[in-house]
Amino acid sequence: MSGRTLALTDGPPPPPLPAPLALLAAPLAWAYGLGVRFRNARFDRGEGVRSLPLPVISVGNITAGGTGKTPFVTWTARALRERGHRPLIAMRGYKAKPGEQGDEEREYRAMLEGITVIANPERFEAVRDHLARAAPDRMPDCVLLDDGFQHRQVGRDLDIVLIDATRPALDDRLLPSGWLREPATALRRAGAVVVTRAESIDPALSEAIARLHGAPPIAWTRHAWRGLDRFGTRGQERLPLGWLRGKRLTTFCGVGNPRSVHVTATALGASIVADVPAADHASVTAESLRRVIATARGSDAILVTRKDWVKFADVVGGIAAADAPDFVVPDLAIEFLEGEEAMIAALRGAIAKPVL
Repeated sequence: MSGRTLALTDGPPPPPLPAPLALLAAPLAWAYGLGVRFRNARFDRGEGVRSLPLPVISVGNITAGGTGKTPFVTWTARALRERGHRPLIAMRGYKAKPGEQGDEEREYRAMLEGITVIANPERFEAVRDHLARAAPDRMPDCVLLDDGFQHRQVGRDLDIVLIDATRPALDDRLLPSGWLREPATALRRAGAVVVTRAESIDPALSEAIARLHGAPPIAWTRHAWRGLDRFGTRGQERLPLGWLRGKRLTTFCGVGNPRSVHVTATALGASIVADVPAADHASVTAESLRRVIATARGSDAILVTRKDWVKFADVVGGIAAADAPDFVVPDLAIEFLEGEEAMIAALRGAIAKPVL
């Protein structure tokens, strides 16, 4: 795990398969697409779909990699709670080790105190079992499916699909030739499309989504940093965003779209002098932490996402030397450019639907 100088002028992400395997991508994508079509046809007929006794709202996407699901699910959970509801978050728990909480699960638990989070690939059974034993005063009244658009085994009352404005991928190819999990025409079955990481309303993107989905996006949002949390030998400290101006950073971003983190930090006046490449959901060990700290010598801080920090926090004690850079973690939130009231109305409509 060595550092590298970051070039923010890089183009879109490369295809999922490395160059030596590129010749295999087309036939694999064709076979994958055939499987997707058969699978969706089965679910379209209602086969294998089971309904929970609560309203279900799914938040997902059609691409591999990050579109901002975690901050959007967090916003949705808070919006529902503020209106008197008791949401439960059901997620797969991707890359979680047996008996341990995954990074996203831990992030939800840290950000949404008091909201039940269930991580289990068999989400229907896990939620049903929880409902059977939940105390009356802790009984949820709705379910949020994290990354649920392709998890069609659970029926839902509202399907929200997120499209990243920085890489919409609507004309991309299927995995592994491109980054699409399923054809972009799958947007037709979404109940609402929300654009994330937008800095303005893009009429061309809106029109493209409308052609595929049947309606323009219900909302446009941006990822906003509200401040920074610094963790170091002096404990935790809240910092304003202006602290970044003129700072030299080393980054470690084990998320689906690290470029958005780099761009935001640079726009706020920081310079990224080294980046430690990390896969989405990358694990953190004592050895990898030492290498990150070694790469960051001479930097003012190590910038990581909150999803990364919940893993670093487990191993940082006793390893970071007194002169090692502190960690800084952006406090990320969803801000609406347009459509917040429409989004809330859609949530209310889904919750109000009678459960069959």
